[in-house]
Amino acid sequence: MACEFIMQLSKLRKSSAESVENTNAFNHFKEYLHVERHVEIELRKLLRSVNEKQGKCLVLLCGSAGDGKSHLISYMKNSDTEGLLDGYELYNDATESSEPTLTSIDTLADKLTDFDDEHYDNADGSKMIIAINLGTLNNFIESAKGKSFTKLRKYVEENKILSSYAQETGYKDKSVFQHVSFADYQVFSLSENGIQTVFLEKLLEKVFSQNDDNPFYQSYKKEETNCQLCQRCPVRHNFEFLSDPKNQQVLIHRIVQAVIIDKTIVATREVLNLLYDLIVHPDFDKQKISIGTSDVQYLNDYISWTTPMLLDEYEDISPLINAMRSHDVLRNRTAIADEEATRFHSLDNIEKVFEDTTRGTPYIVLNTISNISQLGGIKPELKKIIYRFIARLKAMEHNLNRSEKEIRFEQYLSYLYDQNSGNEKKLAALYESTKKAVLNWDGEFGGDFICIDESNEHHWILEELKLKAAINKDAPKITGEIQRFSPIISLRYKKDGQDNTKPVTIKIDFALYELISDMKAGYRPTMQDKNRHTDFVSFVQQLIELGNKEERVTIIPKDGDKKYQIVFEENDFGFEFKVVK
Repeated sequence: MACEFIMQLSKLRKSSAESVENTNAFNHFKEYLHVERHVEIELRKLLRSVNEKQGKCLVLLCGSAGDGKSHLISYMKNSDTEGLLDGYELYNDATESSEPTLTSIDTLADKLTDFDDEHYDNADGSKMIIAINLGTLNNFIESAKGKSFTKLRKYVEENKILSSYAQETGYKDKSVFQHVSFADYQVFSLSENGIQTVFLEKLLEKVFSQNDDNPFYQSYKKEETNCQLCQRCPVRHNFEFLSDPKNQQVLIHRIVQAVIIDKTIVATREVLNLLYDLIVHPDFDKQKISIGTSDVQYLNDYISWTTPMLLDEYEDISPLINAMRSHDVLRNRTAIADEEATRFHSLDNIEKVFEDTTRGTPYIVLNTISNISQLGGIKPELKKIIYRFIARLKAMEHNLNRSEKEIRFEQYLSYLYDQNSGNEKKLAALYESTKKAVLNWDGEFGGDFICIDESNEHHWILEELKLKAAINKDAPKITGEIQRFSPIISLRYKKDGQDNTKPVTIKIDFALYELISDMKAGYRPTMQDKNRHTDFVSFVQQLIELGNKEERVTIIPKDGDKKYQIVFEENDFGFEFKVVK
């Protein structure tokens, strides 16, 4: 017999019928799951302006797959009392074709006929709102059909809709084309006190809140009387574990890490799918937890099916989990962790360790319904599984010290806020560290000297490169939360003394920030580092062009025993070599 609780949870999956939006139907379940986001507020504001000021209009609601575009259109059409979409033709899926013989591009061109170059100026009052992925929009304007939509293409290009960096939007006066983009927003915001995750918190609250309006909680309560195995069930205990706000915050933090560190695009549908994946293992089987199953087999399966294991143990459950797994505590070897592992594996009875770790969690029930204290001490494979579970649960319970990477992550977020709030002066330390990384990219030579050629077997060729930060002093100051931002920091440099020249820009993601931080501490980049950060290599080469190699170069022997330098420089009579001790 199928489990009603799991059937209810399965509505969270991307493959569920509930994930498919229909503009003509919006059921109670979808309405319950709706959480207002800032992009919805922006869309409402835009539609009010359009409806008040103009007739003909095509509104592009852009973004990526699963981010909630179609859901928002359906919600506003069926559940919104303001009626902002009254009179609009709705096009919810720009990736489908209307006929077997037509491509999605053909169908899209047909749907948008009123807005092609031929009909653009017709004052026919046509109004349409379309949910469209950025990739589809790009393919359309680049296609043969797109040649009939040059005005649309111009609008897309002028407003940099396809850019990967957040753009200021809003109502464009007298423009037939308008847009709002989910891509300009993350699932969290920035603030002076760190990240703000209101949207994610509200989304998780929809699934785990203990009230009768919550269909998941209703189903969970029913299983209390309908299922004889509920006290032995990891699915039920996972739901209870993730109902704890402290554990929700840990999960939200891991999602933010996936966005910032791993550059994962996290859409609403991905988050909901993640919740299912962290509650129900793909191989969950009631028979394997039934009474009468051997304790060894039961414990193996139960522990393998807990949330801490589902988060970090398994590959290819979903792209989001794959990204989050890279931050598994067991991947960060430390002396303390090795000592704890050795101590655990020397125990014959693990009851106290298990009880101390699981206290305050639903997983503590294993101490009373199974013989975990003895079996966990003498069964080698089971003991390994239990150790991985304990280590991960401790990490989720904040029982481990913050790693250097975590400290850097918080500093990166602080820099990100400073730049996006118009306070680039607060990036002084980062500008200085990056400058040092540039000068030391191919060796450290002191002062403002940089290696411009290390290919010679016996000598390094250097130039003097004096750089100055080119901060944007006129950037508008923003206070409070920042909703629209790029998760990448941009630094600009120019040659010292040449303020009128165009600055050279480098985009710094978290991986590059880590390397720059390592180099500040004395680390020398390897060929692997240089292959991984080709953008930085290109940036260094652009900056080298700002140096003084046209007037003077310094040659240093690679044989460290020879304490001299050769200077090749320009004077009034041409160029000459000098040997400098």
